[in-house]
Amino acid sequence: MSQVNERRKFLKWVAAGFGAAMLPYGNMAFAADPPRRVIFVYFPDGMRPEHWHPSTTGTNFVLPRMTAPLERVRQHCVFLGGIDMKGSGSTHEGGVLKLLTGADGRASDKAVSLDYYLAQSFKTQTVRPHLNLNIVPVWDSAGVTFDANGLRVAPEPNPLAAFESLFGANAADNFLVQRRLSVMSASLNELNALRNNLGSVEQAKLDTHLESLRELEQKLNANAGVCAAWNFNPTGFKVTRTGFWSNPEYRDASKMGLISSLQMDIAVHALACDLTRVVTLTWGHAVNEAVIAESGSGQTCHQASHGGGEDFIKVKAWYTEQLAKLIEQLASVPEGSGTLLDNTLIFVGSDLANGGWHNHTDMPFILAGGNSAGISGGRSLRFNGTPHNKILVSMAQFMGLNLNQFGTQDTNPGPLPGLIA
Repeated sequence: MSQVNERRKFLKWVAAGFGAAMLPYGNMAFAADPPRRVIFVYFPDGMRPEHWHPSTTGTNFVLPRMTAPLERVRQHCVFLGGIDMKGSGSTHEGGVLKLLTGADGRASDKAVSLDYYLAQSFKTQTVRPHLNLNIVPVWDSAGVTFDANGLRVAPEPNPLAAFESLFGANAADNFLVQRRLSVMSASLNELNALRNNLGSVEQAKLDTHLESLRELEQKLNANAGVCAAWNFNPTGFKVTRTGFWSNPEYRDASKMGLISSLQMDIAVHALACDLTRVVTLTWGHAVNEAVIAESGSGQTCHQASHGGGEDFIKVKAWYTEQLAKLIEQLASVPEGSGTLLDNTLIFVGSDLANGGWHNHTDMPFILAGGNSAGISGGRSLRFNGTPHNKILVSMAQFMGLNLNQFGTQDTNPGPLPGLIA
């Protein structure tokens, strides 16, 4: 009876691709069929509609000054107008609560955000379910991510710590190495134990699969080498002050452009190496009181939002310049028959629509990438008070989830119409 059970176990292993322990290998070998990824981008304090939204709908449109930096990547972007965040209140704080949850915007909602939800959906297939990064926050709790209990999940503001946790300098810290060694070791140990209880015919079959497994390991080692061959932090950015009250370097607004580049580098390489499939990039936080000197404005983002004039235009254009760089980085990575950008859908949003009016009507939403799912860029779409929940549903469906509703504010659930073109 024992041998019969072992044979049944063997057949299950073969049918399942050597069991759940082998999932990471199956997911890394995706040259012919790359996985889908999503990036959630948050810029604080809204915008001014006349300086953000394209002049017309369709493909023949002009980008105003806040989004003008996206001109060079417009072929990858879908600009969305007339979409509202429904629910009570029109505050910064309410906007943060609504943005990725699609809930009402009250602290009592205790709603999960889509980035966290998607990360949990793919947590068995990647090393890091969710890469949650912030660029120059004032406090640690800043972020737009909420767990299954509706509690805020703090993002990582230190790019050096984020890099070390994913790509560490030695094998003990390197998740790529951990993935290869731990999964392979566990699988081989189980298979060798199983082999001793099999008959000669089953042993021969198992040996064939073991040989395929070793070949796959060699390929993965080669791929990991490609992932590791990366000149991270070429300027030598350092963090010498690590305590919250010691003003660590990653909170220095004068270095915001550098820190932005470092965090985006980490995000792109983590996706390219399939260490994660869900990334959240948060620039600061709502009511942002950092001065971005590189933007050419001497006002903080929040201060400029209430003036709404030249300073606000400069600040917002600086943010969309970062977005353009991110899109270019993703588009530069070949993958399958296209690029990493083709298999990644970027969602761009904020806590407010008009930063001076504190409303949630006609939000500054942009989608980029996703061509592998039939999402064509270079378009401006206009809606009439459509709940932004439909964007969240479209993001989930892009990732392959069978969802038709996310959040509580859409009385006519479904994905965003017209997105697939």
